Amino acid sequence: MSDSSVQLRQILNDCVAQQTLRHIVLSRPRESGQDIRRVDVRPVKLKAGVRFQFASQTATQEFHRNEELSSTAEAIWKLIASDFRDLRIVTTTETWEARFSRRNECSLRRINATVDSRSPPALQQEQPVAGAVDLNLSHNRQRAYLIPDGTPCPFLIRTGIMSANGQVYSKHFHKFRQINRYVEFIRDIVPDLPATGPIHVVDFGCGKSYLTFATHYLLTQCLGRQCEIVGLDQRADVVATCRSISEDLKLTGLRFERGRISEYEPESPVHLSISLHACNTATDDAVFKAIQWETPVIMAVPCCQHELASVLAPEVSPVLTASGILKERFASLATDAMRAAVLRAIGYDATIMEFIETEHTPKNLLIRAIRRRNATGVQENDLRQLEEFRQELKISPLRLERRLRENGMLPQ
Repeated sequence: MSDSSVQLRQILNDCVAQQTLRHIVLSRPRESGQDIRRVDVRPVKLKAGVRFQFASQTATQEFHRNEELSSTAEAIWKLIASDFRDLRIVTTTETWEARFSRRNECSLRRINATVDSRSPPALQQEQPVAGAVDLNLSHNRQRAYLIPDGTPCPFLIRTGIMSANGQVYSKHFHKFRQINRYVEFIRDIVPDLPATGPIHVVDFGCGKSYLTFATHYLLTQCLGRQCEIVGLDQRADVVATCRSISEDLKLTGLRFERGRISEYEPESPVHLSISLHACNTATDDAVFKAIQWETPVIMAVPCCQHELASVLAPEVSPVLTASGILKERFASLATDAMRAAVLRAIGYDATIMEFIETEHTPKNLLIRAIRRRNATGVQENDLRQLEEFRQELKISPLRLERRLRENGMLPQ
């Protein structure tokens, strides 16, 4: 075992034993056909005590299991030895990255800690397993939000969700919960963003920009990172309002521009692309742009998926298509499934996750796509699955797939 491997194993043993581990990401599978493409490890607090939750992602699903403290380090090491080449360890004080070559030679580097000591412990809470309790033992009956109720938050006060003393208005608590759920998603993908330097983000169709401001707050105030965020929207009045809020709060690294998704070009590489409730095929345009830019992380909450419903023939499945509302819901789910399949075919690990619907739409699915580090060319198996599904529905490629084929990013 090389010196770097020995050091890595010691770091792993220490952070687990001392309970300073916040998050581990295992990625870049050793075998191209490997079912499990990524594993996230985080501590969770159960009634029986602290355990470590292993979230394993396949192309279409996510599976959870819990390990005792005594067996966690060994379980992680086995995954490194047999299944994955990349490892990222985030502790309370520092971040380490390790990469294993095809000859199994380990390169290890330390990155200065990026998590502000004032931020809440990053123990897994948003999807607790059965029997889990709140991790803040002094508040067992209250959810520990990343942006807490009761603590003044400037952008929430300025947008009317929170009073000046930090209390969330009851009529806006649903929006408050949505914002916190969203920033949890952002926090989870930070290990897949650059560890140093500014994080560049584009928010397509930002609207009133509650979540744009939330992204800026999380990155700068909670995580102590520099960022350059652009909120893009077609409506001049919305952009003017958001600019006014940003100027009033003196927020640096955040700007709002008026423009169309299809016409926007960034000034520098984009690390995170966001599209929340962009209507119908506007979601496809945003995802297409992000793929063109080879954006490492894409997050999209689709809305109003009408394209498939308009071309789905009645004879494909009369049991579904005979009822308008069932046809609409099936078309929405199938559209998002195909979007995720397209992303996988182009080299992303794409997962569909549950979000919180807004007051304007009941749509509550989020597509999270993380670009594989070792992705080269089209993933033939994923593309074949997509094509077989389309054949079952007797339809031609939908907008996202069609645009990628037209631009030579997928075969014609």
